[in-house]
Amino acid sequence: MGKWDDTEIEKLKLWYQQNNMPSDQLIKDKDVLDKFTESFNEKFGYDKISKDIADKLLILRKKGSLPRLRK
Repeated sequence: MGKWDDTEIEKLKLWYQQNNMPSDQLIKDKDVLDKFTESFNEKFGYDKISKDIADKLLILRKKGSLPRLRK
């Protein structure tokens, strides 16, 4: 997995919250994850790969660090 700095993690959390899709749903559908990754990279100027984003989301979820989503 690629290295993530604090700024990248905060931007990932923000993008996750703005997309308003639970991490399980996001990670299990490759097409959805790929679109999320593509839009994240375009928005913030990164070149992350879907696997790295999925891995980081899982780690953040296990730590309880992902923001709550709106219902």
